[in-house]
Amino acid sequence: MIRTFCDTSCFQDTPRHASRAGPSTAAATLRALGGALREGLAAARRYEQLRSSGIDHDRAVRAALGLGLSPSQAPRASAKPLCFAGKA
Repeated sequence: MIRTFCDTSCFQDTPRHASRAGPSTAAATLRALGGALREGLAAARRYEQLRSSGIDHDRAVRAALGLGLSPSQAPRASAKPLCFAGKA
């Protein structure tokens, strides 16, 4: 983002060097990234299996990602009757 004002007083309090993450933090981040990559690949494989078996795109995506039924397919609570028509 380009700054369009000339006030540089906020930059005086910033540290001169960036703090580095420790080795345990970096390892945890790499493990989390690896886990996310594995989950993404598994979801892609599941999606392809569903599509090849004839499931449409929307249902296959929701099933592969574990999202359940789409809001249009989810069972709804019973609707209240519209008995108020014509009443003030």
